[in-house]
Amino acid sequence: MTEITVGNATSVSGDVFSAAPMPTVRRVLEVVGWLVVALLIFTGLTAIFGRAAFMSEAMSNPDMEMNIFDVRYYSNALATFLHLGPGFLVVTLGPLQFMRNIRKKHIGFHRWSGRVYILCGAIGALSGIAIGVFDPFLGLTDQGFNEAMATAFFAAWILFTLVMAYTRIRQKQFGAHREWMIRSFAAMLAIATERLMLTAFQATTNIEFVQLFGTTFWMAGVTNIFVAEVWINLTRTPGNGARHWKDLDSKASAS
Repeated sequence: MTEITVGNATSVSGDVFSAAPMPTVRRVLEVVGWLVVALLIFTGLTAIFGRAAFMSEAMSNPDMEMNIFDVRYYSNALATFLHLGPGFLVVTLGPLQFMRNIRKKHIGFHRWSGRVYILCGAIGALSGIAIGVFDPFLGLTDQGFNEAMATAFFAAWILFTLVMAYTRIRQKQFGAHREWMIRSFAAMLAIATERLMLTAFQATTNIEFVQLFGTTFWMAGVTNIFVAEVWINLTRTPGNGARHWKDLDSKASAS
């Protein structure tokens, strides 16, 4: 494959790396992005372990008092466990999919962990539908309907991104595969973003939790999807996307 360097932009087979003039922006956003992802992962794991502890206590003491938010997890125990277990693997394996050194030096691990990630993401989305769409904690009226529709929309989006990620890598469209993986991970981290938004709104406003929950779900999902698209457009490389943006930035700076 022929490479041509023109100014700060690198082209492969005539396709220009359109974001090439912004290497500093990419480097800064990468650092900030990983810090935010770390915070979201910590938040997500805290929620997973907290919910697992609740389920353990509830299973051993079914007569314990439960609020209307928690009781639906106990009532849908199978779906809850199918949400928590795969969710843990998504949160822990997801970041590894985007680490260039792991992908380069341990391609076998990258492929198998990617398959596990996609499978667990799909199970997590479907189990989320079973809980959030069919049994929202406020029922299917008023704010409960808001939660149900948010859950249905983002679960469907997650399933679509996972199918697209798998399809694109089977077609050896490496760049498109990476982009759909970013979209899927961003969408699945939205539940952690929502937890942070809920905390912030509850600390700074008098809006009740029942009104905030569904609305912050929409806000978190849209925010994560938007941020993912910004990053994708800043790091989309030419051709089939096999070249990493860091390699092209290094090539441009050395020329």
